[in-house]
Formats: sequence, structure tokens, C-alpha cells
Amino acid sequence: MDKMSIELLQQQNPFMSLNDITYTILLQEIVCFRIPPGSWINENAVAKQLGISRSPMKYALSRLEKEGYVKKSHKYSVTGFSIKEYTDLKELCFLLESYAAGRAAVAATDRQLEELRGLARQMNDICCRADTTPRDALSRTIMDLEYQFHLKLVMLADSPLLSDLYEQIKFKLFRYRSYMIYNPPEGYYDIIETDHLVICDVLALHDRQLAESILRRHLSFFNTHFLKLFHINSL
Repeated sequence: MDKMSIELLQQQNPFMSLNDITYTILLQEIVCFRIPPGSWINENAVAKQLGISRSPMKYALSRLEKEGYVKKSHKYSVTGFSIKEYTDLKELCFLLESYAAGRAAVAATDRQLEELRGLARQMNDICCRADTTPRDALSRTIMDLEYQFHLKLVMLADSPLLSDLYEQIKFKLFRYRSYMIYNPPEGYYDIIETDHLVICDVLALHDRQLAESILRRHLSFFNTHFLKLFHINSL
């Protein structure tokens, strides 16, 4: 998180305001665990890092507070995890993503499915090199590919309403998913090494029910291990 972060976003979207750029950078830092849950946010220090005034910082933190990512007492801190929020997100995720998989199985073209498979192959490749890749780089790469894969799957459903609904929960959802990626259970890399390729294989069969079923199985694995991890770290 530095001045280069702002310059990069400005290059990607020249019309994005400094307020929105600051918000996006802080959101990424929170979702990607570079600012962990419970951490205090020093407004002056972050503003200095980014080379901005405190005004965009105040806007970004106020928006993040409304969305539940930070809370304020005498100063701002990153909101901790909540089993209630996770349960709500998990139930929505099971409904939305399995529905998306079913629709994608019948709506997506072979070319679109091959693009999705490309992400699965990248996941397979990085997991095969898990033992020789630095842990932080490994976690960040997997998290980015997970995000791209699931977002692409929702887009392949070809449903604007579904995409709008998913847009509202995706960052909170991936904040919880990132928690497990940074704290992987035993055998995690072995499973996700092939799981996304299996999903692609099933989608290629163009069977809606089977696609919904394989996605629910994929999500159930995450849910089971996340709840174990959450319970252990809450003791």
C-alpha cells in the first residue's frame, strides 16, 4: 500500500475519484489480510503512505464502516469475524453459486468454459508448486485465482440479476475464504489442485443438476474446514 497503488488504479480507471481509489485500496488491504481483523487503522500513517490528504481517508473509512468492514470507537479498527455473518453469507453463497453453476452448464459456450478452465489450470499449477513457493506468495495467488474463478462462474450464468446480487456479497464472502487460504487445513492444496478442474469437467457435460451438485460439494468442503478453523481460533 503506497503511492504506486494509487497510480496503478488511476491508470486502470482514469475517471475514478481519489475518494473511490482510497476506498478500493483499503478494501483490498482488509479483504487480503494485509490489515488483519482487529487491527487499528492509523489514518495519518496510511494517508502519508498513499501520499494523500486526510479527506479521502475519512471518506473511505466512513464508507467501510457503513459496509461493516471497520468499526469506530475512539479510532477505526478492522471488524472481526462473526459466525452469524458467516452463516448468512454461506447460505446465500450456496444458493447463488450453485444456481450460477447450473445456469452456466447450459448457457456458457465452449470458448467461455475453456477460459474458466484456464483459471483452473493456473490453480492446479500453483498448487503443484506449493512446497517450493513462499507461503505469502502462494496464498495471494490462490486467493486471486479463487476470486476470479468464482466471479467468472457467476458471469457465465448470463443473469444480470444474479450478478447484481453476487456483487453485493463478493468481497465479504472472499474475506472469509481468504481466512482459510491463509490458514489452510491439512490436504488443502491437494484438494483444490484438482477440484476446480473437476468443476470444469462437469460444466462441460451441460447437465444442470450435476453442475449444481458439484458446486455444492465444492462449497461444503470450504464450509466444513472454515467452521473447524473458526472454532479453534475462537477458543
